[in-house]
Amino acid sequence: MKDMNLIPWGHEILPIWTRIGRGVAVAAGIALLVWEPALAKTAGEIGEHLASQGEGLGKAVSSLCYVGGMAAGGLAAVKLKANRDSPQQHPLSHAIVAGAMCAGLLFLPQTFKTAGDTIFTSTATQNQVTGTTAIGN
Repeated sequence: MKDMNLIPWGHEILPIWTRIGRGVAVAAGIALLVWEPALAKTAGEIGEHLASQGEGLGKAVSSLCYVGGMAAGGLAAVKLKANRDSPQQHPLSHAIVAGAMCAGLLFLPQTFKTAGDTIFTSTATQNQVTGTTAIGN
């Protein structure tokens, strides 16, 4: 029987991809040596660069949390449907965990904002509920 890892001319596939990977790594190393002046020279420069990117990084993390929360909500719905169809093969705990993960990821950005305001600013105020009316008054 013919070996499935061989291509028609008899060479194995894995060593070809290994050679390509090594070539890419060497090319990346040479590029770093050539463009070295663009890299930071001191830890202070690295710190300044990271501090200047803080707002964008925070927005990216918040966006990923929202997208991940929505994906976890979809997963929870699928797991709940699978449990309803076949309870023996799909435990309800999987749907509950996915739902908790959905809620956690969706509320995480606002929790970070509130906690950060409380810790790092002296003008933090209590969150006010808006858009509701009192019943009976």
